[in-house]
Amino acid sequence: MSRQMQQVDDDENAGKGAPWQRRAAQDRKKQSSEQKPEGSMDGFKSQNASGTENHGMGLGNPFENWGLSSDRKPRVSQPEPKATGRSVMSVVWRTLSTVITAGVIAASLFSMWMPANFLPGNLGQEMVDAVAVDEIIAQTEIAEGVLPDNFPTNKIGIVVGHRGHDSGAVCSNGLTELEINSNVATYVQQKLIKAGYEVELLDEFDARLKNYQAGLLLSIHADSCDYINDSATGFKVAGAFSQKNDQSSSRLVQCIADRYAKVTGLRYHYQSVTTDMTSYHVFDEIDPYTTAGIIEIGFMNLDQEILTTKPELLAEGIVEGISCYMNNEEVQTP
Repeated sequence: MSRQMQQVDDDENAGKGAPWQRRAAQDRKKQSSEQKPEGSMDGFKSQNASGTENHGMGLGNPFENWGLSSDRKPRVSQPEPKATGRSVMSVVWRTLSTVITAGVIAASLFSMWMPANFLPGNLGQEMVDAVAVDEIIAQTEIAEGVLPDNFPTNKIGIVVGHRGHDSGAVCSNGLTELEINSNVATYVQQKLIKAGYEVELLDEFDARLKNYQAGLLLSIHADSCDYINDSATGFKVAGAFSQKNDQSSSRLVQCIADRYAKVTGLRYHYQSVTTDMTSYHVFDEIDPYTTAGIIEIGFMNLDQEILTTKPELLAEGIVEGISCYMNNEEVQTP
């Protein structure tokens, strides 16, 4: 008989037999119950320390050994979202905004504190006063005709009216204003060079006209070829009176009007000066210190003969007027 069978038999007869036999059977039963493993399953039903029943897994909650609660599922790690282009640009924009804001604040504080706190004594006010004095001196020099250092006073620019742009006015016989302007301007250049000046011939919209610096600039044109009336004869002159040194431009007009009339015999047709002359586009392009003017050397209808046959005489009248201005000669007021 095996020991297990003997144990069962002893359990059944535990109440029978001699007292020593009963005691031995009880001791064996007690020893058998103490040797059961703590986590053994006895009919899939047991009680925990609090007296509540646990089904299916023996003693207690099996997740207790992992430090987890039975009503929570194990955490599953999620992959980190990838950075998109929009998220990256958002970060960059926030960074730039922070830097720009900080820069504006720093600049504002510096500009507020610099004059009063960082400059010793009255140095800040002295600097402001010095700038104001320089500006007053500059404006006074302009009004008096004083030019900046190294200004090319011996240089003269001659704009050949319409050259490089169009033909200008055209007569029924095919004569063009550009032809007349070019002939006279060429003679003017030659005579001024002989007089010792540096002379440039310029197109109507010459790129060199931007901030052009010279002692004088004159644009040569001829008036309409249409018959207007018997009074439409003679020449017209206008100066760049929008320039800072408009007094010089006024004197240039007086010199040319006086000398050109005396040399050519043509009448000064001042009453027909147009806004196209007084607001001539070149006046707004050149350096404000450059004295400038424009001349309509004659009407292409009634003055056509002198314009086409005596261009050198017309050029002489212009050169005499320029020399009057450049040499500060006297002008007789009509």
